[in-house]
Amino acid sequence: MQEISWESAPAYREGGRGRENVLSAEVLMALDYLPRTAFLGQIFRTARGADKSRNAFIDHIESAVMDFLPGDLPLVPESGPLKQLYVQPDAVLTTENSFVLIEAKRIRRSAFQPQQLAREYVAALAHSQGRSPLILLLGAEPPLQVKGRGRLSLEEAIRVELRNVLYQSGGDDDDYELLINAIPDVFCWITWDEVAAVVSEQAAAFASLESSVNATVQRLAGSITKALTWHS
Repeated sequence: MQEISWESAPAYREGGRGRENVLSAEVLMALDYLPRTAFLGQIFRTARGADKSRNAFIDHIESAVMDFLPGDLPLVPESGPLKQLYVQPDAVLTTENSFVLIEAKRIRRSAFQPQQLAREYVAALAHSQGRSPLILLLGAEPPLQVKGRGRLSLEEAIRVELRNVLYQSGGDDDDYELLINAIPDVFCWITWDEVAAVVSEQAAAFASLESSVNATVQRLAGSITKALTWHS
Protein backbone atom coordinates (compact mmCIF):
# COMPACT_ATOMS: atom_id res chain seq x y z
CA MET A 1 0.00 0.00 0.00
CA GLN A 2 2.86 2.39 0.72
CA GLU A 3 4.19 1.81 -2.79
CA ILE A 4 0.76 2.13 -4.42
CA SER A 5 0.06 5.37 -2.53
CA TRP A 6 2.54 7.15 -4.81
CA GLU A 7 0.65 6.08 -7.93
CA SER A 8 -2.62 7.12 -9.53
CA ALA A 9 -5.56 5.20 -8.05
CA PRO A 10 -7.55 5.06 -11.33
CA ALA A 11 -4.76 2.92 -12.80
CA TYR A 12 -5.96 0.08 -10.55
CA ARG A 13 -9.64 0.16 -11.54
CA GLU A 14 -9.19 -2.96 -13.69
CA GLY A 15 -7.31 -4.75 -10.95
CA GLY A 16 -4.01 -3.22 -11.93
CA ARG A 17 -3.73 -5.22 -15.14
CA GLY A 18 -0.33 -4.64 -16.71
CA ARG A 19 0.98 -2.77 -13.65
CA GLU A 20 4.49 -3.78 -12.66
CA ASN A 21 3.88 -3.75 -8.91
CA VAL A 22 0.72 -5.86 -9.19
CA LEU A 23 2.46 -8.45 -11.35
CA SER A 24 5.47 -8.49 -9.01
CA ALA A 25 3.24 -9.04 -5.99
CA GLU A 26 1.24 -11.85 -7.57
CA VAL A 27 4.34 -13.71 -8.73
CA LEU A 28 6.93 -13.07 -6.03
CA MET A 29 4.65 -13.54 -3.04
CA ALA A 30 3.45 -16.89 -4.42
CA LEU A 31 7.05 -17.94 -5.05
CA ASP A 32 7.89 -17.02 -1.46
CA TYR A 33 5.43 -19.68 -0.22
CA LEU A 34 5.99 -22.41 -2.81
CA PRO A 35 8.64 -25.05 -2.04
CA ARG A 36 11.83 -23.09 -2.52
CA THR A 37 14.14 -25.64 -4.11
CA ALA A 38 11.56 -26.78 -6.66
CA PHE A 39 10.25 -23.38 -7.73
CA LEU A 40 12.29 -20.28 -6.86
CA GLY A 41 15.45 -22.37 -6.95
CA GLN A 42 14.62 -23.65 -10.42
CA ILE A 43 13.96 -20.11 -11.62
CA PHE A 44 17.46 -19.11 -10.51
CA ARG A 45 18.89 -22.27 -12.11
CA THR A 46 17.20 -21.37 -15.40
CA ALA A 47 18.39 -17.75 -15.28
CA ARG A 48 21.51 -16.81 -17.22
CA GLY A 49 24.55 -14.90 -16.01
CA ALA A 50 26.48 -14.67 -12.72
CA ASP A 51 26.84 -18.45 -12.46
CA LYS A 52 28.97 -18.46 -9.31
CA SER A 53 26.73 -16.02 -7.41
CA ARG A 54 23.54 -17.79 -8.53
CA ASN A 55 24.83 -21.17 -7.38
CA ALA A 56 25.92 -19.74 -4.04
CA PHE A 57 22.41 -18.41 -3.51
CA ILE A 58 20.66 -21.59 -4.68
CA ASP A 59 22.68 -23.64 -2.17
CA HIS A 60 21.02 -21.71 0.68
CA ILE A 61 17.69 -20.79 -0.90
CA GLU A 62 15.60 -22.60 1.70
CA SER A 63 16.81 -20.17 4.36
CA ALA A 64 16.39 -17.04 2.21
CA VAL A 65 14.30 -14.23 3.67
CA MET A 66 12.26 -12.22 1.15
CA ASP A 67 11.48 -8.56 1.72
CA PHE A 68 8.94 -7.59 -0.95
CA LEU A 69 8.88 -3.93 -2.04
CA PRO A 70 11.31 -2.92 0.72
CA GLY A 71 11.06 0.77 -0.13
CA ASP A 72 13.99 3.15 -0.40
CA LEU A 73 17.34 1.39 -0.25
CA PRO A 74 20.26 3.82 0.10
CA LEU A 75 23.23 3.33 -2.17
CA VAL A 76 25.60 4.05 0.70
CA PRO A 77 24.13 2.54 3.91
CA GLU A 78 26.53 4.23 6.32
CA SER A 79 26.13 7.76 4.98
CA GLY A 80 23.67 10.38 6.15
CA PRO A 81 20.60 11.59 4.25
CA LEU A 82 22.37 14.50 2.55
CA LYS A 83 23.06 13.88 -1.15
CA GLN A 84 21.87 10.32 -0.73
CA LEU A 85 20.73 8.26 -3.70
CA TYR A 86 18.19 5.47 -3.37
CA VAL A 87 16.91 2.49 -5.32
CA GLN A 88 13.55 0.79 -4.98
CA PRO A 89 13.97 -2.90 -5.83
CA ASP A 90 10.92 -5.10 -6.20
CA ALA A 91 12.33 -7.51 -3.63
CA VAL A 92 15.41 -8.23 -1.57
CA LEU A 93 16.40 -11.80 -0.73
CA THR A 94 19.02 -12.41 1.92
CA THR A 95 20.84 -15.46 3.21
CA GLU A 96 23.93 -15.83 5.34
CA ASN A 97 25.99 -15.92 2.15
CA SER A 98 24.04 -13.89 -0.43
CA PHE A 99 22.42 -10.51 -0.93
CA VAL A 100 20.00 -10.54 -3.86
CA LEU A 101 18.09 -7.68 -5.48
CA ILE A 102 15.18 -8.50 -7.79
CA GLU A 103 14.16 -5.99 -10.43
CA ALA A 104 10.93 -7.07 -12.14
CA LYS A 105 9.74 -5.45 -15.37
CA ARG A 106 6.17 -5.59 -16.58
CA ILE A 107 5.28 -7.93 -19.43
CA ARG A 108 4.09 -5.12 -21.67
CA ARG A 109 6.64 -2.70 -23.11
CA SER A 110 8.79 -1.04 -20.45
CA ALA A 111 12.22 0.52 -20.10
CA PHE A 112 14.84 1.05 -17.44
CA GLN A 113 15.48 4.57 -16.20
CA PRO A 114 18.92 5.86 -17.34
CA GLN A 115 20.63 5.46 -13.94
CA GLN A 116 18.53 2.58 -12.63
CA LEU A 117 20.88 -0.33 -13.33
CA ALA A 118 24.01 1.55 -12.24
CA ARG A 119 22.33 2.58 -8.99
CA GLU A 120 21.09 -0.93 -8.25
CA TYR A 121 24.54 -2.31 -8.99
CA VAL A 122 26.25 0.08 -6.56
CA ALA A 123 23.55 -0.55 -3.94
CA ALA A 124 23.85 -4.34 -4.18
CA LEU A 125 27.61 -4.16 -3.72
CA ALA A 126 27.31 -1.75 -0.79
CA HIS A 127 24.68 -3.79 1.04
CA SER A 128 26.24 -7.20 0.42
CA GLN A 129 28.71 -6.61 3.26
CA GLY A 130 30.86 -9.65 2.66
CA ARG A 131 28.07 -11.72 1.14
CA SER A 132 27.82 -12.60 -2.54
CA PRO A 133 25.91 -9.82 -4.39
CA LEU A 134 23.40 -10.81 -7.06
CA ILE A 135 20.81 -8.92 -9.12
CA LEU A 136 18.05 -10.80 -10.94
CA LEU A 137 16.36 -9.00 -13.84
CA LEU A 138 12.95 -10.63 -13.86
CA GLY A 139 11.18 -10.33 -17.20
CA ALA A 140 14.05 -8.64 -19.04
CA GLU A 141 17.04 -9.88 -20.99
CA PRO A 142 19.87 -8.06 -22.76
CA PRO A 143 19.93 -6.00 -24.87
CA LEU A 144 17.92 -3.87 -22.45
CA GLN A 145 15.60 -1.01 -23.31
CA VAL A 146 16.85 2.14 -21.56
CA LYS A 147 14.71 5.27 -21.58
CA GLY A 148 16.00 7.76 -24.13
CA ARG A 149 18.85 5.51 -25.27
CA GLY A 150 17.26 2.57 -27.04
CA ARG A 151 18.53 -0.97 -26.54
CA LEU A 152 21.91 -1.39 -24.86
CA SER A 153 23.99 -4.30 -23.68
CA LEU A 154 23.92 -4.82 -19.92
CA GLU A 155 27.49 -3.58 -19.58
CA GLU A 156 26.86 -0.45 -21.67
CA ALA A 157 23.63 0.39 -19.82
CA ILE A 158 25.63 0.47 -16.59
CA ARG A 159 28.85 1.95 -17.96
CA VAL A 160 27.27 5.15 -19.33
CA GLU A 161 26.01 6.18 -15.88
CA LEU A 162 28.33 4.47 -13.41
CA ARG A 163 30.79 7.37 -13.02
CA ASN A 164 27.91 9.78 -12.38
CA VAL A 165 26.36 7.44 -9.82
CA LEU A 166 29.68 6.97 -8.03
CA TYR A 167 30.21 10.74 -7.94
CA GLN A 168 26.66 11.51 -6.75
CA SER A 169 26.82 8.88 -4.01
CA GLY A 170 30.31 9.79 -2.82
CA GLY A 171 31.82 6.58 -4.15
CA ASP A 172 35.45 6.07 -5.13
CA ASP A 173 36.01 6.63 -8.85
CA ASP A 174 39.21 4.59 -8.56
CA ASP A 175 36.98 1.50 -8.37
CA TYR A 176 35.35 2.24 -11.73
CA GLU A 177 37.23 -0.29 -13.87
CA LEU A 178 36.98 -2.95 -11.17
CA LEU A 179 33.22 -2.46 -11.02
CA ILE A 180 32.86 -2.60 -14.80
CA ASN A 181 34.76 -5.89 -14.93
CA ALA A 182 32.60 -7.37 -12.17
CA ILE A 183 29.23 -6.74 -13.87
CA PRO A 184 28.98 -10.29 -15.35
CA ASP A 185 29.51 -11.73 -11.86
CA VAL A 186 26.52 -9.88 -10.37
CA PHE A 187 23.72 -9.70 -12.95
CA CYS A 188 21.49 -12.53 -14.12
CA TRP A 189 18.18 -12.53 -15.99
CA ILE A 190 15.19 -14.61 -16.97
CA THR A 191 12.19 -13.87 -19.20
CA TRP A 192 8.56 -14.12 -18.10
CA ASP A 193 7.99 -16.89 -20.65
CA GLU A 194 10.77 -18.88 -19.00
CA VAL A 195 9.29 -18.24 -15.55
CA ALA A 196 5.91 -19.52 -16.75
CA ALA A 197 7.53 -22.64 -18.20
CA VAL A 198 9.48 -23.34 -15.01
CA VAL A 199 6.41 -22.94 -12.78
CA SER A 200 4.25 -25.14 -15.02
CA GLU A 201 6.88 -27.88 -15.31
CA GLN A 202 7.69 -27.91 -11.61
CA ALA A 203 4.01 -27.97 -10.65
CA ALA A 204 3.38 -30.91 -12.98
CA ALA A 205 6.32 -32.83 -11.51
CA PHE A 206 5.64 -32.00 -7.85
CA ALA A 207 4.42 -34.82 -5.64
CA SER A 208 3.81 -35.16 -1.92
CA LEU A 209 2.29 -37.89 0.22
CA GLU A 210 0.01 -35.22 1.66
CA SER A 211 -2.90 -34.43 -0.67
CA SER A 212 -3.38 -31.06 1.03
CA VAL A 213 0.24 -30.11 0.27
CA ASN A 214 -0.22 -31.10 -3.37
CA ALA A 215 -3.40 -29.03 -3.63
CA THR A 216 -1.72 -26.01 -2.04
CA VAL A 217 1.22 -26.18 -4.43
CA GLN A 218 -1.10 -26.45 -7.44
CA ARG A 219 -3.16 -23.45 -6.28
CA LEU A 220 -0.11 -21.26 -5.76
CA ALA A 221 1.55 -22.33 -9.02
CA GLY A 222 -1.73 -21.82 -10.84
CA SER A 223 -2.02 -18.30 -9.46
CA ILE A 224 1.37 -17.46 -11.01
CA THR A 225 0.59 -18.80 -14.46
CA LYS A 226 -2.82 -17.12 -14.35
CA ALA A 227 -1.24 -13.79 -13.39
CA LEU A 228 1.33 -14.02 -16.18
CA THR A 229 -1.39 -14.73 -18.72
CA TRP A 230 -3.64 -11.95 -17.42
CA HIS A 231 -0.92 -9.30 -17.43
CA SER A 232 0.31 -10.17 -20.92
